[in-house]
Amino acid sequence: MKQVLQILSFAAVLGMACGPVWATATLMEELPTSSRFRCLNCHTIQDPGADKAELNPFGVAFRDNNNRWDEALAKLRSDGDNCTNGFELGDVDGDGRLDDKIEQERSNPGEAGCTLQLRNDTWGELKRLFR
Repeated sequence: MKQVLQILSFAAVLGMACGPVWATATLMEELPTSSRFRCLNCHTIQDPGADKAELNPFGVAFRDNNNRWDEALAKLRSDGDNCTNGFELGDVDGDGRLDDKIEQERSNPGEAGCTLQLRNDTWGELKRLFR
């Protein structure tokens, strides 16, 4: 019985330590791309652990949007800079498909500093024509 309790205790500790890392990796798959900034898209540090999983402004917006990437989240400027989340992540209209010739984020949607925003949503409008 003592050995069973030790195994269960170890499993619980391991689960607490790996939980946020697993959640972060799983949720990253919900974004159109997360190659360049990885965890920094949503968190304040690159490799958040169980005790340091603080979210940045985009991470808060993503969580508040039920961890879904969509048009509404793409249109927001979560970090307060000149660019929408969709522009920064390379999916201006939020349909989950990367814009033409985009392979990684243009900038970090969770950290102010983007100054490249498109003047209009021409690419998003074109993508809608071919759905």
